Amino acid sequence: RIANAARRAILAGDVAALGPLMRENHALLQTMTVSSLELDRLVEAALRAGALGAKLSGGGRGGNMIALVTPASREAVRAALLAAGAIRVISTIVGQED
Repeated sequence: RIANAARRAILAGDVAALGPLMRENHALLQTMTVSSLELDRLVEAALRAGALGAKLSGGGRGGNMIALVTPASREAVRAALLAAGAIRVISTIVGQED
């Protein structure tokens, strides 16, 4: 259900709908014990700094997470992730023409 709703949100460009789905998915992954304290700390830091959504990425416990941010919150989220212990923060801007 979450994956299908997320797909629809992505195709529609509906970031307001996608953020909560990412948060819901991360909570389910925590319940399945595929997250870690470090990933949970980074996800929470991103959300507190203004990310619309955040979740672990990949197989879990591998130390990767993704955050959905707006241009206005990008730098605050980046700083919060680094302050929370992120080793590297990579930003990708989607849907922007050069």
